[in-house]
Amino acid sequence: MKHSVLKLASLFALTISLAGMAHAQGVKPTILVYSGTDPGFATMMAEMIASDERIDANVQVVLSSDILTLATVLPQTQCIIIYASNKAEVEGLQQPLESFFDDGGGLIGMKEPCYVSSGQELAKEVFPTFANVSLLSSPRNRVRTYTVDQRNDINSGLPDTFQLPSMGIYLCGDKKKQYLANCEASLPQGATILYRDQETGAPLVVAYQNENGGRSVGFTGVSVVSSPRVDIYYGKLVADENFTKLFLNSVVWASQGSSRFSRISANLSETLQEAKERQQRLKEESQQASRRRATQRLILLVVFWILGLAACVVILKKAILLPLEE
Repeated sequence: MKHSVLKLASLFALTISLAGMAHAQGVKPTILVYSGTDPGFATMMAEMIASDERIDANVQVVLSSDILTLATVLPQTQCIIIYASNKAEVEGLQQPLESFFDDGGGLIGMKEPCYVSSGQELAKEVFPTFANVSLLSSPRNRVRTYTVDQRNDINSGLPDTFQLPSMGIYLCGDKKKQYLANCEASLPQGATILYRDQETGAPLVVAYQNENGGRSVGFTGVSVVSSPRVDIYYGKLVADENFTKLFLNSVVWASQGSSRFSRISANLSETLQEAKERQQRLKEESQQASRRRATQRLILLVVFWILGLAACVVILKKAILLPLEE
């Protein structure tokens, strides 16, 4: 019961917070970052986004999948970054995220959302990796080598080959965990493989724009942990210049190129303006009503004063003047 109350309170707080920012700062987009039960990685990514001069948005870290679900229907949500380290952290998010993407939203998924066994349709419809098996990196050298396949704005300025720390990757493979190249025949129109794993040839970064203007970037090779004592600590990944540039370029591409916020914000701007005009009209009408009530009270007082004066005249005449005359 207490847990449910806390969730409801958090949902209400997020709604009030986002609504307040929209009112105070005008219609401004919001980018949300979620990393399951460990907020450390999400906080680091949020700080990176907030420091990028190209991104003019409110950036918030989300700690609950329920709050993230609510955010998918809020008008100012422009882009959602989700890193999940296990299946439980993406449960219940598939349908909301698919709807958000189909509505033209921007999404960036890392690890479990790109894995069919965890993200299910997310790994097919939103982050089209079709990955069904995992492959661990070498215990001696836990990195993956990124090799460029195609280029767009996301990997502009990045080298053709570089390494990033990772526990391993997800890939579309057979029982022997060999990459199946025929999986690429299932890629939807608008999907682009930007980087492949040098060892297997499997996609490591897949960019996708759907027909409704939604944009997504799937990272199948970002698999890190929260312990700062190991080589695959996410703090070391964030400190890597190549990852920083790749990630921030992805956020810019997915958020600013998606159609949802630009479409909704236009309507929201009109709605806010109409609300302000209505508020002004109500204020003026209230002031006019107050003046009318004041005038009515004054008239009523004058009438009472005249009636009182007339009564005094009658009393004076009948009770005092007539007896004196008699």
